[in-house]
Amino acid sequence: HAVPPASDNLLERAFMARIRADEYREALAALQQEFDERPDVIEIKRRIERCEEERRQCIAQAKAAGISKQGSFRLKIRTRKQRTVIPKLFFAKHGAEAFIECSTVAIGKAEALLGKAALDDCCEVEVKEIGATVEYVRPGGSE
Repeated sequence: HAVPPASDNLLERAFMARIRADEYREALAALQQEFDERPDVIEIKRRIERCEEERRQCIAQAKAAGISKQGSFRLKIRTRKQRTVIPKLFFAKHGAEAFIECSTVAIGKAEALLGKAALDDCCEVEVKEIGATVEYVRPGGSE
């Protein structure tokens, strides 16, 4: 694909660049599909899956048998603790002022409990830009 000469219209260039990138993505996806369907690739993926399944089974058996060290090998289990405050208990122990100062209210739960309109006068709305795109507007069309 030849890149067309640069236009002075930045939005047109942005729009056309997205279209070209989409065409390249389609070409790449077609090549990836061809690659993934090759018999040698399929066989290697099967071997990888068999190894992963053997690994899962051995770890599960070791855990069930209480084996954490065998010869030069040690089973290391990573864990992560996540603490969650129980609102009623926190309120009872530390009082309303501390509770209000550090609490947040999940908008979805509040809306489910009270209805969307009930929150209109006690919500802060922040608008964040999460991306930009350029759309084609037909001449004479409305924006």
